[in-house]
Amino acid sequence: MAVPAFLETIERSGLSTWIRESESAFAYYFVLVIHNIGLALLVGTCGVLGARLLGFVPELPLVPLRRFFTFIWIGFWLNVVSGVFLLIAYPTKALTNPLFYVKLVLVAIGVWTLRRIEREVDVRRSLALWMLGSWLGVLTAGRALAYTASYLLYGKGT
Repeated sequence: MAVPAFLETIERSGLSTWIRESESAFAYYFVLVIHNIGLALLVGTCGVLGARLLGFVPELPLVPLRRFFTFIWIGFWLNVVSGVFLLIAYPTKALTNPLFYVKLVLVAIGVWTLRRIEREVDVRRSLALWMLGSWLGVLTAGRALAYTASYLLYGKGT
């Protein structure tokens, strides 16, 4: 099966090539660092929030934790922007890998649960479990993407 032309076009673009092949400190590894900082802000803060909501730290007051949402959303948007750059760098590798779509579904579930937790006063434990489970799934799927075959659907090799 041939790689779709639009993926080849993106992969041959100047930006894609620069991100992948440049020795600049602001190319691929910088994007990865930003992505990891975003993950730390997002998932780390969700971990603290989730632990409180699940009752592991009952002495921690819930109301001040509302300020955590600023860090959560900063981390989320850092991940969106850096994720787009990572996608531009390797569009065929990402868009032909089913794990990429699993990751996107888990991100959607994570955002949905975060929005519900942010809006609701009385948060159920099940919502906290969904939030934590989805972000742990995102981390797992994201790491697995790095180690799965580069072009699963189009047989282009690694």
